[in-house]
Amino acid sequence: MYKYKYFPHIYDMNYTNNTEYRQCIRTYFKMNPTNCSQNIQQDWDEETIDEMSYDESAMSKGLDTIYEKTKHHPLFKTIYQNAAAKMISMDNEIGLAVCVSYDYFKYFHACVMLFEHHPTAFTESSQEYQTMLQILV
Repeated sequence: MYKYKYFPHIYDMNYTNNTEYRQCIRTYFKMNPTNCSQNIQQDWDEETIDEMSYDESAMSKGLDTIYEKTKHHPLFKTIYQNAAAKMISMDNEIGLAVCVSYDYFKYFHACVMLFEHHPTAFTESSQEYQTMLQILV
């Protein structure tokens, strides 16, 4: 993982497998386990149960919040456009969904945290932004 100049402790969304990634998503979006699917079957394997333990409401609210805060920012527009292109789309909200997928979330999270906590440092030359663009292209 990259070392960031600002707020290194909150950039630690490091994961190496699906289970760790889903835990990072649950933590970041403050998912409530009681809001997860009640249809979990006892005979399901551990990974399926983990996948189904997903709070759609928290995720939707979190994505909406991020998008509202970032949708007019030119650097985030560029991120969303490049991410949407991965899905053969030009829809920035599709781009946001791509940004929180396994391959991109840790880098996108770093951009969002820098933007929220030190907005003047989130520039075209910031390491967070450059890393996100490199990983998308």
